[in-house]
Amino acid sequence: MPVPPLPDPAAPAASGLGRRTDAMLRGLMLLVALFHVIYAGWLALRTGPGLDRMVPAMAILHVLVCLLCLLEHRAGRSVRAASTFVLAQLPLLMLTYGYWGLGAQLRLQLLQMVPLLLVAAVLGHRTLTWAAAALCAVLLLGSWVDASGAMFRGDRLLLVGTDLGIGLFGVLFTAWLLHHSVTGLRESLQVVQLRSQELARKRDELQLEMQERERARDQLVHAMKMENVGRLASGIAHDFNHLLGLIQMYVAKAGRSEGAPQQTALQGADAAVRRASAVSRRLMDFSRLEAARPQLLDAAATVNALLPLLEQVFDRRVDVELDTAGVQCLIHFDPAQLESILLSLAVNAQQAMPEGGRFSVTVSPESAGDAVTLRIQDTGHGMSEEVRRRCLEPFYTTKPVGQGTGLGLAVTASLVAAAGGSVQVDSRPGQGTRVDLRLPSRPRSARPSSL
Repeated sequence: MPVPPLPDPAAPAASGLGRRTDAMLRGLMLLVALFHVIYAGWLALRTGPGLDRMVPAMAILHVLVCLLCLLEHRAGRSVRAASTFVLAQLPLLMLTYGYWGLGAQLRLQLLQMVPLLLVAAVLGHRTLTWAAAALCAVLLLGSWVDASGAMFRGDRLLLVGTDLGIGLFGVLFTAWLLHHSVTGLRESLQVVQLRSQELARKRDELQLEMQERERARDQLVHAMKMENVGRLASGIAHDFNHLLGLIQMYVAKAGRSEGAPQQTALQGADAAVRRASAVSRRLMDFSRLEAARPQLLDAAATVNALLPLLEQVFDRRVDVELDTAGVQCLIHFDPAQLESILLSLAVNAQQAMPEGGRFSVTVSPESAGDAVTLRIQDTGHGMSEEVRRRCLEPFYTTKPVGQGTGLGLAVTASLVAAAGGSVQVDSRPGQGTRVDLRLPSRPRSARPSSL
């Protein structure tokens, strides 16, 4: 995998250098402060009263620098802490080598310069280059101090030159090694991060593909179920419709006879047959085996004509109200389907009001004049929020087995959507149910078909 260009290491992110690098810097500063305290204490015990005052002074300065850097690091400014460490250590080393010379620091040279170069390498290649150059200048200053004290001694000058060469080589070699080590680690880390991101992306793609396959399989199974149920429902509906037609024919023939009680009973039988016919029509509409026959209908007149039929659904404890408000608009809808929808909603309302209540149908145009709303409302027991969200799903019902098909509202939503409208259901437990059927309308410019 090709490695993209690394960002400029000389300008790390202000938020930090990384969790492991920050921990290393914190430990390094603690060790440097601890070393200077221990070394100054050891020299004080060894030398006694003749200890050079510069020793404890330098130790205190190193400890103060480390403490300042640790405070910056604790505050979350690790880059600033590392920069402060490098910038403060260089003048202290220059003061140390300028005061004691190069030869006196040979034993401590490794502990003095490696921490400085390591922190500079963490800050970037540019910082490491300047730090290495500054350390070379510090070594030159220390060698000049040593050489000035052995100006006329050739053997001492040769020793000073040897110490200077070894010191310069050590600084440059350490800086080169740290640069390539840190750069290699950064490149390896970036490759690992890129591969981790690629694996995470592949994992997400695989999970999405698995979810899509599961969804497609569920949709296929559901479609097969719906197709089989639709065929079964269509067959039952056709046979049931033939029987209802025969019953209606005999009811109509008997209705021509005289007798008020007989007429009342026949009217009730006719209403029951019409409700059963509406159920069979819903089954056929749901199976999509019977094509709709939309017509231009006068919205107000059509709903008014259905009032006697709706009244037959309820008993005397339910007040049936109808308000068309003189609406003068036309809707393009199948009259038989509109009758089936209103009957289905009326039957649902009747079952929701076993102790009586109020059932109302309101027809109102919208302000723009391009749609009309049929609002069907009852004062029944209502629905919970979960039931309301799922009430338009096919075959979803809260009724016991054998007492509900779960097709009424689903077919209503399907038929209204096919006509370019929408259905909105609003219900709360104990506050009744309101169903708004929004249908496209047009001005009354053509002669509407009667129901």
